[in-house]
Amino acid sequence: MRIVLALGLAAALAVSVAQAADRKVDDFVGRWIGSGQATKGVANPTVTQSRDSEVVIDKTADGFKIAWTTMSSDVGDGSKSKVKTSTLTFKKGKRPNVFSELKSGYAVEGKKTTWAVISGDTLQINQLVISDDGQFDVTVYKRTLKDADHMNLEFTRFTNGAIARQATLSMTKAK
Repeated sequence: MRIVLALGLAAALAVSVAQAADRKVDDFVGRWIGSGQATKGVANPTVTQSRDSEVVIDKTADGFKIAWTTMSSDVGDGSKSKVKTSTLTFKKGKRPNVFSELKSGYAVEGKKTTWAVISGDTLQINQLVISDDGQFDVTVYKRTLKDADHMNLEFTRFTNGAIARQATLSMTKAK
């Protein structure tokens, strides 16, 4: 009886460890579409924009490429809309699940420093920029898989350590 209990406990632990394991790039690959809102303020966030976005993630020989297009429209004035497109290519770093962006620069020299990390269900892309006067911006994109077909996107921009802008979007994998 003790052996059966021990084997059951070992199996349960193995399953929970496997579930806690970091995802792989393959899990994020695909075309994702979704919408959400941008907010300003931490204590009582105010919705400032609606956002629609498309994200395409492709695996490369030694990492991945991500491209996204986001259309944002001011809540108060829909005529104030803008479209932004970005593409980044990452290669595997020396540490597991850490990737460096191919065109990443050295932040202290005023260049954008960009890296990505896969931790659990989340692919997180970080960008750091330091201005000539020493002020800094950190932008964080967290793309968290809910299941094989659904992903949440959390965008946060920090300016000198304070939250300057946030956005959350719910995304669905296109078939």
